[in-house]
Amino acid sequence: MTLYLICDISGSMSEGGKCLITRGITLAIEQYFRFGYGKGEIKLIAWGKEARIAEWVSGNEYPNEMLDCKGAANAKALIELLGEQIDGKVLLLTDGFWKSGAEKELKRWMKRQKLDILRIIRIGADANTHLKEFNTFSAEDLFVALDGWLERGVT
Repeated sequence: MTLYLICDISGSMSEGGKCLITRGITLAIEQYFRFGYGKGEIKLIAWGKEARIAEWVSGNEYPNEMLDCKGAANAKALIELLGEQIDGKVLLLTDGFWKSGAEKELKRWMKRQKLDILRIIRIGADANTHLKEFNTFSAEDLFVALDGWLERGVT
């Protein structure tokens, strides 16, 4: 199983230490896998104006370029990177303040996916609370979001 760990690196993530919270959560997830609670591969994705797979190996420090948050989150770029049908799970770390129309594009993409592949972790005290249509959790509930979800197959 592949976990696509998408880190929002748009401009709003530079406020209030959100990029550092994202870093901490990413490293907690890496440790969760390394200690055997999650099985499979983690693909770290930087998502802002563009979406790209970050150069990162489990056990290494979080990439410095992931702390350089600027621009707007572009849903089309993310969808293009992930593809029309994804095989694995998607965990999105974000404050939810995306470019206009991004939420609608992501919802359309989600409708074409298998059930229960996406979970969102809201980052920051000011995180957008309107992400209710997705399986959304606060950063404090990270392990609640992961519990059992990674082990269940993609249906």
